[in-house]
Amino acid sequence: MRTDRRAMLLGLGAGLLSPPLLARPRAALPRLIPTDFRIVVDRIDSPEGIAALPGGGVAFSTNGAAIGLWRPGAGTSLLGQPGGTGGIAVDRQGRALLASVGLLHNQPGPLRRIDLTTGASEVLVAELEGRELVASNCPAAARDGVVYCSHSGWTIGNIGTTKAEGFIYACWPDGRAAVVARGLRGANGLCLSPDERRLYCALTAEGRVMSWRRRKDGTLDQPRYEGPVLGMVKDDQLGSEIRALPQAERGRTGYCDGLAFDARGNLWVTLPFANRIVAITPTGRLVEVVSDPAGTMIDMPTNLAFSGGEVLVVARGSSRIVAARLV
Repeated sequence: MRTDRRAMLLGLGAGLLSPPLLARPRAALPRLIPTDFRIVVDRIDSPEGIAALPGGGVAFSTNGAAIGLWRPGAGTSLLGQPGGTGGIAVDRQGRALLASVGLLHNQPGPLRRIDLTTGASEVLVAELEGRELVASNCPAAARDGVVYCSHSGWTIGNIGTTKAEGFIYACWPDGRAAVVARGLRGANGLCLSPDERRLYCALTAEGRVMSWRRRKDGTLDQPRYEGPVLGMVKDDQLGSEIRALPQAERGRTGYCDGLAFDARGNLWVTLPFANRIVAITPTGRLVEVVSDPAGTMIDMPTNLAFSGGEVLVVARGSSRIVAARLV
């Protein structure tokens, strides 16, 4: 997530709910503590998205360039012109997909692609149904070449927005693009299941995750919620109101952002305002992975990725990427 404007855009809500009962973690899921994490990249200008790179390392979003790259032994580099990048993904050819949350920067919000070797950049989708995109949020790339991207909405709203104006669109290898899911409150983080049979989206405003079956032609059907409500959410709640909550109450909020599957099929979900990461198991149980109320390391976690036996987390609040070993 970004500043209050970023928070306002994502939208959230669904009434003030009691936090779900968290299941006791089993051996398949680690119970991490803040001191398990180390700093990988520091002093990033407004980090948001992250994606694992082939061969090791990660790509991340930054206001200072189209994309930032970190590779073990090579350090950090910046590539391309800034464009309001939010979520990112890497496709089967190793190219980075960049979702532009342009509405926060008074500019368009297309889906772009950049070659990480040459720096060549292109726009994949700039408009749909005769309307210019303004808030592309997070992409996900399937092995068959179809790229999906969430679009949070058309206006700057609030975290608990009750406007179901978010959607997911798809871009096919032949250049076609179309909306494949509509009527979403705060469409945010996006990822595919390990077998790529379903697409998952964090509905920030609802504090829930929804998934759809991927049909053979790349379109979506059979939507369903995955797991329980992730914590307390409230209709039309502002980011500033959430930040003003007492620490303990803020830690129970369920406003979700980034998604990623681990090697065991658990869906990890970041809860930025709560400084927590939870996971939904294959059986639908909700498990707390790490909680850092003081934000010592997990400070407003927006997105995460798995690489080389580690989980890497964007700690937007401290402008860092941090990592913890899982094996």
